[in-house]
Amino acid sequence: MKAVQNFGYSNLVAKLYANGEIKVANATDKPFGVCTDEADAEDSVAVALPGCAESTFMCRAANEITAGSTVYTAAQGKVSSVAAGGSYRIGVAIADASANGIVEVDPVGFGEPAWAVVNAEITGWTNATSALSLSAPYIKNTDIVIATVQTAGGSEKTVKATAGNGTVAFTLDANGVSGSTKISWIAIRKN
Repeated sequence: MKAVQNFGYSNLVAKLYANGEIKVANATDKPFGVCTDEADAEDSVAVALPGCAESTFMCRAANEITAGSTVYTAAQGKVSSVAAGGSYRIGVAIADASANGIVEVDPVGFGEPAWAVVNAEITGWTNATSALSLSAPYIKNTDIVIATVQTAGGSEKTVKATAGNGTVAFTLDANGVSGSTKISWIAIRKN
């Protein structure tokens, strides 16, 4: 492959640019592979591709990383154990690494978005109380649920949402009105 910019370090995450050319990936760029070379612009470089990987990747760490941590795309082609908004999963760290050091990564889940929408819907209130629980077998207690009162049926103004294993629970600041109070909600999960 051909680099269209300088790869000042080896082991940087690369993105596909055009015509088989690559650039250093940033946190929100969809990763293509890991450049195993240092290179100047216009140089030919070797790129390890996740679909062809028979082993692990060596990546450059943006921060201190602990073995077993999921790592994600970060600025300047590095990987981070912190998923930034819009980042992509690179894999799981096999060993500890210091900032700017090399970390060995199993590329499981390479290229998946760091955060994924699990579910989004509008729920109608079914009773005259301030609490409602829904069966949601696809929800895990580690999911993040964000909810708003879409339509107030009475004096309710705010809603709190909580994810459980197989459930979503909502609590209003006042009793909801059956049939007219509506809650808009979305559940997201860190991959």
